[in-house]
Order: sequence, then C-alpha cells, then structure tokens
Amino acid sequence: MIITLVIILGLVIGSFLNVCIYRLQKHESISKPRSHCPNCKHQLKSWENIPVLSYVLLRGKCSNCKVKISVRYPLVEILTAMIFTIIYNHYEISIETFLLMLFFSIVIILTFIDLDVQLLPNNLLIASILPIIAFIVIDKSNPYLDHIGGAVLLTVIFLLIGYIGKLFYKVDSMGMGDVKYAAVIGLLLGWERGILAIVLAFFSAAIIILIISLYKKMSRKRRIPFGPFLSIGCFIAFFWGTEILNWYFRFYH
Repeated sequence: MIITLVIILGLVIGSFLNVCIYRLQKHESISKPRSHCPNCKHQLKSWENIPVLSYVLLRGKCSNCKVKISVRYPLVEILTAMIFTIIYNHYEISIETFLLMLFFSIVIILTFIDLDVQLLPNNLLIASILPIIAFIVIDKSNPYLDHIGGAVLLTVIFLLIGYIGKLFYKVDSMGMGDVKYAAVIGLLLGWERGILAIVLAFFSAAIIILIISLYKKMSRKRRIPFGPFLSIGCFIAFFWGTEILNWYFRFYH
C-alpha cells in the first residue's frame, strides 16, 4: 500500500517537475498561469492533467489543436516515480527519504534543463545544497570532512579537465555549471563515491556519444551537455556506490 502511495506521489511530483523544467528555463513563474498547451494556449482541464494517464487518453496530442505532446512528459513522471520508489526502499518513511526526494527532484529539473538549453541554473544548484547539508547532518554515515573533501576534489578535477580541454581543443570543454554541479555531487557523496560518480558519468557519456556517432557524423566542436551524465553517475554512486567499490577492490586486489 505504501509503495503504491509512493509511486502516485512520484507521478504527481513528476508532473510538477515538468512544469518547472519548461518554465524555469524560460524564466517564467511556475505557479501562474495554469497549465496550458504551449502551441494554442488551451488551458488544461483537470482530466487532462493526470500524470501518464492523460497522455495515454489524449494519444499524445493536445485536445484542442492536436499538436503532438512530447513523450518526455510521461517519461519524467515515470522516472520520478521510479526514483522515489528506490529512495523509499532504501530509507523507508524517514526524514532522509524526504530530503533525498527533494534533492533528486532538483536533479531531474537540472538534468532536463541542461538537455534543453545546456545550462545548469545557479539558483537550482544552490537550492540542491540545502537538502544535502540536512541529510549529512542527520545521516552521519561519513565524516563531515569526507563530504567537504569530495566537493573540493571534484571541483579541482573538473577545473583541470576544463583547462586541459581548452588547451588542446581551443574551446571550453567543461562549463562552470558542470564544475559547480560536480562540487554539489562531491558534497553529497564524499571523495570515494564522488570519483566513482565521475567515472560513471564519463563512461555513460562515451556510450551515448558512440551510439550517436554510429548514426551521424559528429563534429569535434559539437557541445554535448554533461549535466545529465553527472546526474546518472550521482544516482548510481549514491545508492550502489559502496557495493560497486567493494566489488572493484575484491576483484583487483
């Protein structure tokens, strides 16, 4: 029963995150006006605002102008529900669960804004620090210095990557938004899992770039947002990082 409620909560919050993703990158209010079709401005009725189900009932089209609705809307809702379920399975009903749901909701917004406009807004990065600090204080599974060290180490690593990339390719290979986001992730994970998150981020980026390059030629100067890959690395390293590191050390030592 609780899992069902968590899934419903995730779907509802995911619907709200869609609004945040769309409006924050356009510097619009997330509360006004009411949800509407961006094409014809048709104000959505209550039955048109049900997470996932409305998309299915409308067959992925606006009820008024019949313009296609991006499949990303139900995907964000489903993704949020999945993440909330994983958080609940790890922490059950607790303050930690609430804080992690809040943090990873911000992560979802950051991820999709970066995909859209290649930007990681400072206000969202700052907002993400607050639940992290509260989580660290309550959780106490790692020393505070480990978290601070993680933030500093990942910042230095990304600054070096940006400097080396600019030195060899004459373009900014790592934006300051990525550097700040890496610092946030380092603060959450500490230095060991933080490094793992970076490795996972670059590994997932390499796979995606390889897949894209198989279908079309990519310019060396083409910019690919790195925020989404950092989000993937952060999520995996947070929940399964200890197991991955233990497996690695057992396998190679």
